[in-house]
Amino acid sequence: MAEKNDSLQEKLRALENLFLEKLPLKMQEMEEALAHFLATPEDKEVLTVLHRLLHTMAGSAGTFGFAEMGLQAREFEMRLKPLFAEGVWSQEDLDTYASELREYFVTALLNAKSKGATVQVVDYLEKNSDKDGSRLIYLVDDDNEITQSILVQLEQFGYEVVLIDQLKSLAVSIATRRPDIVVIELGSEDGKTAGAEEIVRIKRLGRLSIPTIFVSQSSSFENRLQAVRAGGDGYFTKPVDIVALSERIDALVGREEPKGYRVLIIDDDVVTAEYYSAVLRNAGMSVRLLNDPSQILGVMTDFRPELLLLDVYMPLCSGVELSKMIRQDNSYLDIPIVFLSSENDMGKQLDAVQAGADDFLTKPITPEFLVSALSSRAERYRLLRALIMRDGLTGLYNHTAIKEELGAEISIASRNRAPLALAMIDLDNFKHVNDTYGHPVGDQVLRTLSRLLRQRLRRSDIVGRYGGEEFVIIFPGTSAIVARRVLDQIRIAFGKIDQHAEQGDFAVTFSAGVADLELTTDADELFDVADAALYRAKQGGRNQIELAKI
Repeated sequence: MAEKNDSLQEKLRALENLFLEKLPLKMQEMEEALAHFLATPEDKEVLTVLHRLLHTMAGSAGTFGFAEMGLQAREFEMRLKPLFAEGVWSQEDLDTYASELREYFVTALLNAKSKGATVQVVDYLEKNSDKDGSRLIYLVDDDNEITQSILVQLEQFGYEVVLIDQLKSLAVSIATRRPDIVVIELGSEDGKTAGAEEIVRIKRLGRLSIPTIFVSQSSSFENRLQAVRAGGDGYFTKPVDIVALSERIDALVGREEPKGYRVLIIDDDVVTAEYYSAVLRNAGMSVRLLNDPSQILGVMTDFRPELLLLDVYMPLCSGVELSKMIRQDNSYLDIPIVFLSSENDMGKQLDAVQAGADDFLTKPITPEFLVSALSSRAERYRLLRALIMRDGLTGLYNHTAIKEELGAEISIASRNRAPLALAMIDLDNFKHVNDTYGHPVGDQVLRTLSRLLRQRLRRSDIVGRYGGEEFVIIFPGTSAIVARRVLDQIRIAFGKIDQHAEQGDFAVTFSAGVADLELTTDADELFDVADAALYRAKQGGRNQIELAKI
């Protein structure tokens, strides 16, 4: 994370320098716009250009640490606004305005040379904790047979597991290499609650706060109470339900998938847009910049943003007009639109909201506030979409959504001449699982596979539950041969996971068929050929993956 923050700071400093380098040019543009305005003060188009340039300076100067420069630009901008409705100034007023504005140009350039910009991101960066480190688990138990079994299965979910068979070795191991979490047997040969007592002792000595999960043969009230008093964050009875344990571990160490909201920034001020892009990317968001609003429809289709961040004033069209254009399409009625502008006129802000905007943020804005405001909007959008598009049991895309996703991804792949693979998965003998162990256990098997797929696949891969025990995976930018190789590793890992049931543990396998765009670019046909390959895998004995062919 430190390297990541260093990288962001370097990028922001580079953008600050770029702003300073371009400042003389921007002042020259405003000087030329002022000259046109003085020559033709009645021309509203000329007035609009000067107003827009001052508006942009008011927002960007504050963003890069020149608060006074931004405030003065805003004052000059505000003095122009009445002219849009009230005619022209007298020659004396024009001369006064021009004289003061030219003095502003000179002073701004002198201040820029003598004073470096200070971007207020340090506190924000320091508050971001490391989310990408390795996930190390210390598994403390003197029962080697059980711990080996748990180790093998946890490794299928991508954890690094270190076995510690001597309770007294735990403190030294923690001092040598700090784990992300400790999974420990409550008792040992030293006593019924020796594990809990050792955790308490270590925490007192080292003042450490490592998440701890206790496992035990007993589910008695007394044992659970001891685990709570030792600061335990979880308690599992043996035989341990590995899926439930992995879910608890993920929740405790924050290994859930990064939010990665897709944000589209539309702003003609390239440097300022780059600045906010760097801030949002550092927060884990996927950001696309668009400086030409005329490209909006194509980008909306390709990028499928979960939030739009717009400026109010742009050369080709205003942000309000762009917002109305987006809302005209029923596909984008619910996507959050947020304005980020130095405009502080409540009337203009109200116009933006009435045009379909969900929020109006004012420049300059701190990185922390920007990330927080956009995250809450994007999260709400994602949750609402999930109610429509997600399968309730697994959280994966449902049948309708995955078909829509495939159509969109094929369109993108065809436009970019990129490969794309589609895999259809079917659990083997799943009816036998339901009939033998009951539907709740069958549901647990479905959740296990969905969890494994999400953990093992890339964030760009798209996973859905097609129906019943069938799953679908879309592999953008991937050939069928590569997709098959990846999926085969998951198949092997899935077969090693013990499924927990009252009647005893058991394992489940799956079969799959994989096709790619080399066979067809039609979504329905791609499903058909992948399904045919899946059928061959089933006929061939199950627990295998077949490539599609025509």
